Amino acid sequence: MKKRRVMSLLAAALMVCSISACGKQESASTKASQTEESKAEESKTDESKTEAASQPGKEAGGTVKIMTANTGGKDEAEMKLFAEALSQATGLTVEFEKPASDYDKVLMQKLSGGETYDLIYITASQYANLVAQGALMDITDRVNGSEILTGNVDAAEWKDITIDGKIYAGFNKKEIHRVVALNNTLLKKAGIDYKKIEPTMDGYYDVMKKLKDSSQDPDFYPFDSILSETYDLQPWMAAAGLKNGVVLDDSGKRFAPYSEDGAAPVWEWFKKLYDDGLLDPSSFVDKTKDMRAKMGASSQKTALTVDWAAWVGLHNANAKAGGISPEDFEIVSLPGLKTPDGSYMLVKGSASLFAVPANAKNPDGAMKVLEYFATQEGGNLLSTGILGYDYTGSDGKFELTETGAQHGNDHGAPFPIYKDFKPIFGFNPGVEEALSYSSYATIDRIIPNEADYKEIVGKWGIKIIKGEVSTQEGLSGMRKELVDRKVTDR
Repeated sequence: MKKRRVMSLLAAALMVCSISACGKQESASTKASQTEESKAEESKTDESKTEAASQPGKEAGGTVKIMTANTGGKDEAEMKLFAEALSQATGLTVEFEKPASDYDKVLMQKLSGGETYDLIYITASQYANLVAQGALMDITDRVNGSEILTGNVDAAEWKDITIDGKIYAGFNKKEIHRVVALNNTLLKKAGIDYKKIEPTMDGYYDVMKKLKDSSQDPDFYPFDSILSETYDLQPWMAAAGLKNGVVLDDSGKRFAPYSEDGAAPVWEWFKKLYDDGLLDPSSFVDKTKDMRAKMGASSQKTALTVDWAAWVGLHNANAKAGGISPEDFEIVSLPGLKTPDGSYMLVKGSASLFAVPANAKNPDGAMKVLEYFATQEGGNLLSTGILGYDYTGSDGKFELTETGAQHGNDHGAPFPIYKDFKPIFGFNPGVEEALSYSSYATIDRIIPNEADYKEIVGKWGIKIIKGEVSTQEGLSGMRKELVDRKVTDR
């Protein structure tokens, strides 16, 4: 494929979707202080797999140019150190470009201007668009021929990003799921044991009512939800047994469960929470960073949210770094409302990927980087960071530096893709409990127009909750607009 044609395809595809990630760039600056000794020492098997990262493609060398949104250092100086560490580990010369903001816009401009990359960071919806445009390289045979990529990464992960039997990218990190996060300190003050909360709409309503009644702060609202981001709704829509996103019916037609009449009771529950002063009115306009600020130890203006499992731990780690004890602030987690069949439903994050453009100059080097990311050593770099800078030590005895503590064990992958990864310093407080609900989590079907889906469902859902339209009118309007904008078929 000619260079100009590839650039046009990439730019066109990038124009119809945007970059986002789990906790995403906001988690990069969080402070965490964990200086305990390592909980896990790499086994000989792990070491051999790590060392093998540079073996499958011995001919791979030269320069690998990477465009990244999240992975790497926290500033320009550390980005250079990160690139040097990755270069030394792989035997390549790795060059990173990491825009300070507007990643998707900058990437589009770069590609439209004729720049080439060996790896580009993309999300799942963008991945689908680029594959459809023919702008990515088919690396299926390379993946299947790699003992590291097939042995160190769960087969289910590859299945999730396989399109028509082919693979066009490797992984930036392992995606986790969203849970219901609760301020246990405020719950205790209200006389609530979070482990005894009844997982029904009435049960959670009673919890929120008690939290509201026990607070003297007029600006306190028990529940905050980013209603324009439909990920926040899954633990609650589980009460009706409804899956987030777009699914296929028995005849193969696309539809959005949240727009169906069966979702009405849950939308009406949200309206009741709003009418009774339990749902923060800012839920209609808040962004994720606003919600997290209210949930944090320094604010505590809300007590119940839905967020990534990692953020349960980051809230606790931030408080610890600020000298706040668990007695004064602790975030815990639950899986939400029970489904009609007695289970739960959570959303697992769609894959964040490093794809190989069709015009990559060094695909062999790109594969070598992807292999390294799928090892224990690569996971250490992607999470804790740079040995000698973010942490020090040897032989399984390590300690975070002051800088490393501030970075919260996240340099793009708080949960690396290596299936047997053992975090050097363990997980942040509360994360293991949140991860225990993983069996209830599934990914959404990858669609190229995910942004349209979120906009439409969020807009009409807010109208229902505010009482601007009846529930039936809102659901009917939601379905019609989804069809009109070709997100669904019915």
